[in-house]
Amino acid sequence: RSSSVNGSRRPVWPLILVALLGAGKVLIPTVSLANGAEMQRLALGLYNVPRDQVKAVIDAGLEAGLRHFDFASFYDNEAECGMALRSWLKEGHSRSELFVTTKVWTTDLGDPAAAVRSAEISIDELGLGAVDLVMVHWPMPGKHVAAYVALEELVRSGKAKALGISNYSPADYEELMESASIPPLVNTFENNPLLYRKEWCDFFQEQGVVVQAYKPLQRGGPVLNCEAVQEVAGKSGRSPAQVCLRWNLEKGNAVVFKSLTPSRIRENVEVFDFALSPGQVGTLDALTTEEVKAEAQSHWEQRRSGTDAPWGPGLRPEKRMLEEAGRS
Repeated sequence: RSSSVNGSRRPVWPLILVALLGAGKVLIPTVSLANGAEMQRLALGLYNVPRDQVKAVIDAGLEAGLRHFDFASFYDNEAECGMALRSWLKEGHSRSELFVTTKVWTTDLGDPAAAVRSAEISIDELGLGAVDLVMVHWPMPGKHVAAYVALEELVRSGKAKALGISNYSPADYEELMESASIPPLVNTFENNPLLYRKEWCDFFQEQGVVVQAYKPLQRGGPVLNCEAVQEVAGKSGRSPAQVCLRWNLEKGNAVVFKSLTPSRIRENVEVFDFALSPGQVGTLDALTTEEVKAEAQSHWEQRRSGTDAPWGPGLRPEKRMLEEAGRS
């Protein structure tokens, strides 16, 4: 759904709630998913977080008010992620406060049963009961539809509350929906001022699929040093990172970011008390070049065709066991 605001298309969310997460915590808005679940519009991603730093990063996220966490088999740290969140739950918190996503990597998409096995290992390693969202990580040609359809059984059996997709183009989604019985609720893909996938954002919002942008800061890349971004940041009294995050939020997207630094995690959460002007949004919209789009398309084609995981080219290993006091 969308409306016209000052001549520009703005998405209209059916319901936006604000969760107060305790004294000193930032108010982080949530979006209502089609299954009725509330998902914070900011998520902390654990990609490239070393296993021995997972707890510190998750603790910093929780302290900043984040309750939405983005995991994946490919990140190869889900056992540590689960342990960190279970430790927090033992302090008296409720599982219902959390929204947890996992994903199935391309090495496990070749056979539908392997996709289900991978998701079940993730669910088991996390040890949080049913996960809120299971995603197909990349739309592998000739494989992703059958894998997704097989994963629907996890929703029917109660092991997952919903399904999502990751890195899906509009064409991939249309192919999927010819066979899917349980529609995906979220699609996550790279989106930032230097790679604005406007057509994708518009398409999925029109389909009622929540867009979640990843690499909103290009992992500390060129977007933060872009002159236009820095100029907007200076005029707004905000950091370039906050401007980039706010830009995606202005598009109606949810956003997943990653940081190892507690102070930056806190800074990245503090983006709901200011807004960009239509002119500033337009300036940032215009930064994406055809060259960048072509580079992104090449990377996308390579990834979706299948890439080795941290464990190699084959199926993911069996569940990793971690020692944990009080848990058998």
